[in-house]
Amino acid sequence: LEAASDAVARLLSGAGGRPGDVVAVCVPRGRALVCALLGALKAGLPYLPLAPEDPRERRLGILRHSGARLALVTGETADSLDGGEEDAVRVLRLDPVDLVGPVPAAPRVPLLDVADDHPAYVLFTSGSTGEPKGVVVPSGALCNRLLWMCETYGFGPADRILQKTPATFDVSGWELLGPLVCGATEVLMPPGTHRDPGEVMDQVVRHSVTVCHFVPSMLAEFLRWPGVERCVSLRAVVCSGEALTPGLVRRFHAVLDAELHNLYGPTEAAIDVTAWPCPPDPDTVLIGGPIDNCTLVVLDAELRPVPRGEAGQLAIGGVPLALGYLNRPDLTEAAFVAAPAWCPVPRLYLTGDLVRRRGDALEYLGRMDHQVKIRGQRVELRETEDVLRDLAPVRDAAVVAAPGPDGAATVCAFVVPAPGTEADEALWRGLRDRVAAALPEAFVPALFTAVGAVPLTGSGKQDTKALRALAEER
Repeated sequence: LEAASDAVARLLSGAGGRPGDVVAVCVPRGRALVCALLGALKAGLPYLPLAPEDPRERRLGILRHSGARLALVTGETADSLDGGEEDAVRVLRLDPVDLVGPVPAAPRVPLLDVADDHPAYVLFTSGSTGEPKGVVVPSGALCNRLLWMCETYGFGPADRILQKTPATFDVSGWELLGPLVCGATEVLMPPGTHRDPGEVMDQVVRHSVTVCHFVPSMLAEFLRWPGVERCVSLRAVVCSGEALTPGLVRRFHAVLDAELHNLYGPTEAAIDVTAWPCPPDPDTVLIGGPIDNCTLVVLDAELRPVPRGEAGQLAIGGVPLALGYLNRPDLTEAAFVAAPAWCPVPRLYLTGDLVRRRGDALEYLGRMDHQVKIRGQRVELRETEDVLRDLAPVRDAAVVAAPGPDGAATVCAFVVPAPGTEADEALWRGLRDRVAAALPEAFVPALFTAVGAVPLTGSGKQDTKALRALAEER
């Protein structure tokens, strides 16, 4: 691995890559991907993962916006960057023989003296307008996150860590690089299988995986899979990316004898910035306190600290912060702001997430833009989802707001009925009554729709955009 990644670093430098230049990496999950990312880091080039399965226009649009002049591909993805960018980007094909077979002896690539603010990677995430924006994360933030996790959870040579998250999502950073930092074994899932709970279970059992990550919606599917109790090698499961519910935590501890950790963090702050160990029977699932070298503050609309226990916007400061958005100083200036004089750090990222302090931990209350007004009342849609998911006739649920017949916003629920449950008016009437017994009237869905599965994005998160489109069709 050392020699193969050295070869990639020499390939990039020989093609004109200079420290700080962005290199696109369009490589499927496997040994070649690990070598490509390590090689880019050794050469001082921040890596930009591209997903071969993404729509061609999105892939090429990201490539254009990034200004990348070099791209790494394999034989499987060699055609994925065709489309008019050939003159602007030099495409370098990785030879699988060099990466898998014996590598000829060659001098070691000298280690770069990389500053903490040197860019390590760029990840594109969709903004509120739907236009992708590239988040530039520096080396210091990445190293801080990896070292914190290895030390906090005691990762080491005895561990086998499952790598299943696509490289275009930030969780892949600790799955791919964390094992190499702590000497653990990295178990790479075959490409395209990460959303199949049966395949995940098979990999865990076959390779005696000890650590893996799930977004909560995928964890729910995994725990329902027949035979999941055979995953006895698991000692720690990490959840992030969505809100984790008390019901799902209880189900996890009833099925698996392992630790469950709830982590939180935006792409703009090196993967995760908070952590909370989940007890077996929580009333509320918290997101916990800060990781090492991280400052968290809860602010009102004027960026003043709110009293303890009151809701406010979470702002993040310290080592984990991204440098900003690639080639978008306007967006960077709006989201990364100068901290008030009372704050111990000079710069803050405004997350748009509502939280409140509960003792030494934070409780996640939802997105500021996920709150809607229904008949003049502010409604947090996640509360309706949580109630529905804890009901016996419901296997899974998602809730969105969409215009009703009169054009006013209305609450729409998509429900995956539990096995053997008939999706009829009697079910909807019963669910409506149960929600009405737990929440104010404005939170109660006006429309219920049965679905086979809640649509998910490529990272396994709930696809809110697709749900809104379905609701508007109804």
